[in-house]
Amino acid sequence: MELVGLLAINLGVAVAAATILWLASIPLRDVSIIDMFFALIILAITGVSFLLADATGPLQWLLLTMVLLWGVRITAYLMARNWGHGEDPRYTRLRSWVDSERRFIWLSLRKVFLLQALVLWLASLPVQVGMQQGTEAPGWLAIAGTALWLLGLVTETVADRQLQYFRANPSNKGTVLCTGLWRYSRHPNYFGELCVWWGIWLVACEVPFGFLTIIGPLAYSYLIVNVTGQRTLDKKLAREKPGYAEYMATTSGLIPLPRRKSR
Repeated sequence: MELVGLLAINLGVAVAAATILWLASIPLRDVSIIDMFFALIILAITGVSFLLADATGPLQWLLLTMVLLWGVRITAYLMARNWGHGEDPRYTRLRSWVDSERRFIWLSLRKVFLLQALVLWLASLPVQVGMQQGTEAPGWLAIAGTALWLLGLVTETVADRQLQYFRANPSNKGTVLCTGLWRYSRHPNYFGELCVWWGIWLVACEVPFGFLTIIGPLAYSYLIVNVTGQRTLDKKLAREKPGYAEYMATTSGLIPLPRRKSR
């Protein structure tokens, strides 16, 4: 299949999956389900790309495995963490933008579900291009990308587990997690997530013009750092937790680094 046709089909897959989640959010009154199931959209795009490939080779199987392991892990974690806990406050505040439930339903379709569908389609461009052209044996870029992906997967898994144990202890309520990986980064889980997708991009660089899909990890990085992740969470926690301002002053925002001295 031609690459343009595959990209068009996968954009339709992303929009369709996001629309299904949007429809499910209406009776649940919970826009947060997009956060729990966003990885399934990328998994669907990956699966379609694999099935529509003219031929399959080691590089395609590698990409399929990377996305599958990442997607299953993060979906299971987010479902266990968020299911039954109500709508995320970010989306609850979004409801105040309009004066009726009906208007919010259409607002959430545009501002949340379709926007995320587009970003996830962009983020998965390395996978789509790699699946369409990647029949050759993996080279040194694929090896480097796999190593970076593995670092990211292990980092975000350990960080999520440390955060899970911290939150499970009632005595930690209102305090700041600053041990383990969280001693060296305020958001080691986000760091791991970005390593996963920059690693996948490196693997895609094995195919002709694969490097051009850099727009994918760039878009995903921007979303995580500036929109839904690091900066938004920092502002929220700085308001809610007394010790968080000090934590921000001494701890790297994303990349794990030695702690700075307190001012």
